[in-house]
Amino acid sequence: MFNTAHTSIPRPISVFESNRRPYGWQPDKYEYMDYERRRNRLLKLPHVRVAVAQGGILWRICKQELASDIPSGPSIDVHFFADMSSDAPRNYVFDTLSQEEIDTLCGVYHVLTDRGEQTTILSWWPTPHLWTTSGLDMGYWTHSNEQVFQSRLRKIREGEATLLTARKWKGDLKFYKNQTRKFIGGVDRECVALVSLL
Repeated sequence: MFNTAHTSIPRPISVFESNRRPYGWQPDKYEYMDYERRRNRLLKLPHVRVAVAQGGILWRICKQELASDIPSGPSIDVHFFADMSSDAPRNYVFDTLSQEEIDTLCGVYHVLTDRGEQTTILSWWPTPHLWTTSGLDMGYWTHSNEQVFQSRLRKIREGEATLLTARKWKGDLKFYKNQTRKFIGGVDRECVALVSLL
């Protein structure tokens, strides 16, 4: 993060390929490879590497491609990709991801339905929102998370898995959601109590 004043520099476009697909579209065996190509090309942009700092599913999706190239601070392009909204921190700026960039990293597609411009949203991987509201998000990457990730990746590569809707992702990621929320809530309360003693 840099200590700096806010400026109003327009955010450059970083995603040029549309993720909209026509009605009746079905991914073929090459679609996942095409997704990986688009994801990896996007990860070459310095500011997109902030994805690994966000943890969770974005971290895991990007981990293999970035390997040891994990950012230790903002990119050299931070002034173009920082959050400049009125409620953003005023003293420091840091790289952010656009919704289009997150969609590209997660392999999101907007497929037209037979109802005009209405679309169904499908994805290879759950979005960060779906992940953080699931029963698998413990605040860190667990052995169970890795098993779920590797199982899905294997099924995709073998042609046994396809794109999922948000509803299907919620069902698949439910696991022990209530217990997980209780656990994280308890940890949060204990942390607040500990900090208040300092």
